[in-house]
Amino acid sequence: MTEFDIGEFFIRGEAREVDGEFQAVIVMRAKPPLTAVTYHQVEKDRWFKTSEGAAVAAADSAKELKDAVDAGALKA
Repeated sequence: MTEFDIGEFFIRGEAREVDGEFQAVIVMRAKPPLTAVTYHQVEKDRWFKTSEGAAVAAADSAKELKDAVDAGALKA
């Protein structure tokens, strides 16, 4: 599993099963000393038939988010 550093959080993409279908989610883990972990669905109402497909979509979205942050997307 690859985690990306985006400031106050580490992020990664993964698949999450809900009722036999899969969502692509980005997992945000706060840097220590905080221990909060949150899950954010990559695309609202988009479901995958396999965990592999969801995991690939999630990993791609996490990488795109990391690239956007590196390019200054969070700077005012």
